[in-house]
Amino acid sequence: PGAGSSDHPYFEVLVRLLDDDDRQILPGEFLSAAERYQLMEDLDRWVVANTLEVLGRTVSTLTATGARFAINLSGQSLGSEPFLGFVQQQLERSGVPPGMVCFEITESVAVANLQRAQTFMHTLRRAGCHFSLDDFGTGLSSFAYLKLFPVDTLKIDGSFIQDLPTNVVSQSVVAAISEVARVMRLDTVAEFVEDQATLNLLGQLGITWAQGYLLGEPTPLAEHIDTLLAKHAGAKLARSAENRPG
Repeated sequence: PGAGSSDHPYFEVLVRLLDDDDRQILPGEFLSAAERYQLMEDLDRWVVANTLEVLGRTVSTLTATGARFAINLSGQSLGSEPFLGFVQQQLERSGVPPGMVCFEITESVAVANLQRAQTFMHTLRRAGCHFSLDDFGTGLSSFAYLKLFPVDTLKIDGSFIQDLPTNVVSQSVVAAISEVARVMRLDTVAEFVEDQATLNLLGQLGITWAQGYLLGEPTPLAEHIDTLLAKHAGAKLARSAENRPG
């Protein structure tokens, strides 16, 4: 689903499995098994490789849209020394500009793999990739972590968003995150936005981006790209018509 504005689209890449009858299996049903059997790095490698391969097919026109695509990473991947080299190799092979890619890492995972997470993030940040600290606000030292990691975006944990219009504590937490992000010149993303009242309040609190079913439901990545490119081509044509001498 998209998160952001039409002039700077932002998409989070989600993974689904298909059973023998081509029915979708949601992450809650298979991620715990993948973690238990140490398969998360394999899964992350597949997501990274396939996402970059799909983006690479139309990279020349896709770059002009200013879109950014976020990929979630697990603790098993961050804790794996070869994973950094794999990501660098896939970026080079696909031809996708690093600035088009954002990696989302939960604060608990980053702290649990502190040294390798810092190396991973600093290396790819220098190459041009972006980073988002996911589920922000749930840790006891959330704000202190901002000194350790080179992030661009804070993704506020959905538990503070789902009851935002009615819970003054959630409003205070979101307001505090928004103010710290403003001072540090970071973007903020609110997850699980499902009604207009929540969206309006987020705007009043200064949150940069919103994501949730109110704004868009998950659809195949290729379809999102096709729609994005079609909108960009239409907007470009409209601007050309406006600027054409009468």
